[in-house]
Amino acid sequence: MKVLHVNDVARIGSALVRQARSIGLDWTLYDTARVDPRWSPRTRALRRALRGAAWEAGLARRALASDLLDIHGATVTAHTRWLRRPYVLHLHGTDIRVRRYEPAYTNLVERAVREALDVYYTTPDLAEHVLDLAPAATLQPVIVDVGELPRAVDTAAAPPRILFPSRWDAAKGGDMQLELLAALRDEYGDQIVLEGLDWGENAATAARDFGVVLRQRMTHDDYARWLGSGSLAVGQMSGYMSISELEAIATGTTTVMALNSRWYDGSHPTTRDVPVLGGVTAPERLLETTLEGVREALAGVRVQGGREWVEANHSPARAVERLQERFALVSGS
Repeated sequence: MKVLHVNDVARIGSALVRQARSIGLDWTLYDTARVDPRWSPRTRALRRALRGAAWEAGLARRALASDLLDIHGATVTAHTRWLRRPYVLHLHGTDIRVRRYEPAYTNLVERAVREALDVYYTTPDLAEHVLDLAPAATLQPVIVDVGELPRAVDTAAAPPRILFPSRWDAAKGGDMQLELLAALRDEYGDQIVLEGLDWGENAATAARDFGVVLRQRMTHDDYARWLGSGSLAVGQMSGYMSISELEAIATGTTTVMALNSRWYDGSHPTTRDVPVLGGVTAPERLLETTLEGVREALAGVRVQGGREWVEANHSPARAVERLQERFALVSGS
C-alpha cells in the first residue's frame, strides 16, 4: 500500500516515514508549505499565493499516485479535501483540543474527523474531544526516537538545576506552571536553579517573577543535550505527557510529572507504569503531586529504566507496527 503522509507535526510524519521505508514500506511525506519570514510585506501575499498553488499541485501529483493519505492535523484538510482521496487522520492536540471549539474552525475540524476512514489521537487526554465524533478512534501515541537522544550526564550540580522542557502557556498548564514556580521559590529560595525555554506567553513572567533562566530556542540536538544536563526535569502541568517530557525521560534525566488519573488509567501500554516521580494522581492534586515529586528528586531519589520504557512504547518501530494494523483494517486486507 502506498501511503502519503501530509504535514510533519512535531517531526512525527518524518519519523514514521523514515522507519517505514527502512523496512520496505512505500510511505512518503509531503510537508505543508511555509511562509518565509524574510519576504517583503509588499510581496508577501503574492508569494504566499504562488507557493500555495505550487504546493497544491505537488500534493495532487503525489496523492493521485497513493492509495491512502495520512493527514496530520484536522485543519490541514482545508487544503486536501478537494482531492476527494481516502484518508486517515492523525490528531495531534491543538487541532482537536482547541480549534474544534473555536467557531471559525468547528465545522472544518468536525467534518475532517467524521469523513476520515480512521482516526488517531496522540495523547490520552484527547479521547474526550474525539470519541463523540469518531467512537472507533484509537490512541496512537507520540513518537520518540531514543537514537536521537544522548544519555544524561551524571551531574551533581550545586545548586541543583531543575529544567522545564515545555513552553510556558495555557496549553501546558498556564497559571499552574506559575503557581509551581512560586511554591518552589518559597520552599527552596536560591538553593535551586530553574531553567526553561524562552517560549510561550508566560515565559517573561517566569523569568521576571521567579528567576527562571530562559534558554533561547535551539536546534533539536542542542535541546536534547540540554534535557540530559539537568539535575531533574519537571513536566507540564496539564496532566498528560507530550514529546518534551518523553524525551526528557528517554535521556535518563529523572523526570517529575503529575499524570491525571482520568487519562492514565492503565488501559493502554503508554498509560501505565510510567517511569516518573509524582505519577498518577487525581486532577485536583496535580500541583501537590508535582511538588512531592520534586522533593523526592532533590532528596536523591532517581528513576531508572526510562529510556527502555520509551523505546518499548513510543519508538518509531512500534508506531509503524500499530499503524500497519490499522491500515490493514481500513483497506480490508
